[in-house]
Amino acid sequence: MITNAEMASDHPVTPMSDHNDQKLSPREMIRVHAGIVLQLATTISAVVIAASLVPIARQAKLWEACHDTSVKWHGVWHVDNITGDTKDVH
Repeated sequence: MITNAEMASDHPVTPMSDHNDQKLSPREMIRVHAGIVLQLATTISAVVIAASLVPIARQAKLWEACHDTSVKWHGVWHVDNITGDTKDVH
């Protein structure tokens, strides 16, 4: 089994190797990570918005089916006369 010390000696970890051991100020740290944080926030927002639209889409689909059925029923059971009134055709 490999210990943590052995792993550390084989693969030295350099968290911010692009800065060459520079100490970053808090402002620089925020600037460096702002893009990643904003991209993450955008992705999470898009997923939440898409998930919240699912129930609305389901309801719209049911209402569309109900409307289509109502229009078919109206066409079968009602006939428009000259005055524009509807009469039952029972």
